[in-house]
Amino acid sequence: MHPETNFFGDAPLLSWLPDETLFSLVSRHHKFWGHGLAKQTNLLLFGRSRGGSQHDLPSGIDDFVRLTEQRLGTADEICVQHTLLRYYRNFIGDRDEENFVATLRSQSVANLKFRLGILTSRFRAHHPLKACSVCMQNDRGEFGWAYWHIQHQYPGVWICQTHGSPLLESDLKSSGVERFHWHLPGAAHLRPWPVELKALRDMHFDSLSRLANLTINIVHRQPRIRIDLTQLHWAYRVALGRRNLLTPNGGLRLSAIADEFLTYVQTLKLLPEFSGLASTINEANAQMSRMLRVPRSGTHPLRHIVMIDWLFGESGKFFKAYEKILSLPQISNDIKPSGQSLILPSTAEKSDRKQTLAKLIQEEGKSMRAAAAVLDIDTATAIVWAAQMGIEASHRPKKLKADRRKALVEILRQGVDKKIAAKEFEISVVTVTHVLRSEFGLNQQWQQARQAAARVRAREAWSALVTEHANLGVKFIRNLNPAAYAWLYRNDRKWLSERSPVLGVSISSTSHRVHWDERDLDLSAAVERAALTLRSSLGKQKLMLWHLYQAIPELKAKLSVLDRLPITLRAIEVALGRRVPATLKTDMLD
Repeated sequence: MHPETNFFGDAPLLSWLPDETLFSLVSRHHKFWGHGLAKQTNLLLFGRSRGGSQHDLPSGIDDFVRLTEQRLGTADEICVQHTLLRYYRNFIGDRDEENFVATLRSQSVANLKFRLGILTSRFRAHHPLKACSVCMQNDRGEFGWAYWHIQHQYPGVWICQTHGSPLLESDLKSSGVERFHWHLPGAAHLRPWPVELKALRDMHFDSLSRLANLTINIVHRQPRIRIDLTQLHWAYRVALGRRNLLTPNGGLRLSAIADEFLTYVQTLKLLPEFSGLASTINEANAQMSRMLRVPRSGTHPLRHIVMIDWLFGESGKFFKAYEKILSLPQISNDIKPSGQSLILPSTAEKSDRKQTLAKLIQEEGKSMRAAAAVLDIDTATAIVWAAQMGIEASHRPKKLKADRRKALVEILRQGVDKKIAAKEFEISVVTVTHVLRSEFGLNQQWQQARQAAARVRAREAWSALVTEHANLGVKFIRNLNPAAYAWLYRNDRKWLSERSPVLGVSISSTSHRVHWDERDLDLSAAVERAALTLRSSLGKQKLMLWHLYQAIPELKAKLSVLDRLPITLRAIEVALGRRVPATLKTDMLD
């Protein structure tokens, strides 16, 4: 049957079950129709033999909506409610969300996990399917199906919040076994918790349950709140200040912070999903330095959720602290208040201090620095408060007089490059940077202008190429101007998808520095443990390579680089009793 045929007619499709994933809904249709091959269902619902088969972040949502005649919702609704984008969207901006939705709606999700910060996070990127045994039993009784619940699939969720039961991980899909097939939860392919993890569950059940509850509350909160990473950064610092982990002038007591964080994560690290958290004090120092010094985009939300759990303990306290941060004067990324100014005053107290600042400057003639010292706040904070009250900060320029400074500010608002501005005004780049930081709101305006200009350049370049070479396809066109294509792919995917003659193709990501020796030791030990366990369970059945990477999900991704993991390669050869090539093509293993 041709995929364009109106197969469904007026007959109703299966409807959504509560909290159901798109993968689960299609798996139910596959079983309901009695199809023997996955591609039969794929062709009917996605128009392609392997369309939409990703269980976490599926492609081809537009095709699915078109072929089901929008009876199961719009493309946007399905993307943000029934895929794992629902989890990630709370930590990304509006434009990024639009681009990621556009990616899911297209026929290729290449590079999506990289752009979401998943592949570089050191957490597992395969999103194992998880199910609660009590939910499965109850769902069969109430709905006639055991199905995959969306909230069970969130990273960091290992306890069912409805029944307080541990979630069981599936051997299928995410391990690479039957990765293009459709499945529903079943006891035969759900692995029980190992003995050591059962002990962890019993000893630290409250911690695991709290982390799961925090995750679900952040994702499902109504009204929805989008986490601004800059404001979240200040919320962290406030919480650290209350734990006496900041110096008197607002600096980080990094050694003490790392020590406390390392103690907190040790129990979590027994779960494979949390293996990317710090194992040593040096790793804890490095991770805390990255998380606390500079707000970062592209960071896996699980890192932030772990931080929130450590510093606040539960969602109610976090939301209260975060909303209090949002109520403060907006602080740009470049203007960092001191430790004292991180103490959150009441609204009335803050208003009184602002008025005192205005009086010190306007009536007593104090400089901004002197007035800030009287109020025991940072000079940068004083500049922000003064600007909000319409008080212009005085400057003591050596070269940059008032008229020239005003002209410099104007061209910076237009997004002129700092080096070009420095050359035009015959000043240093450092001076230009200082002006950007000292004029309230200027740095943000400058960045927005540069982003807008880059968007215009990339769109114009791409439009011109498409107009001239529309019949040659996107692969040919992108090679004519790879920089424009890459910028649009990462920052303006929705526009790019709408104006491309053929759907986009993935861009190879740059390689990242990897500590191969440490990874080799960890992975080889995991292979040895898995081999011992599998030999006892397989009996006389021969141990195969797929048995190993089914038991160790992260192993499959490393099979193509075993030449860089010699100890792991040797462990595999010992386990299998035969030689193994140092490089294997993972797409040939199914």
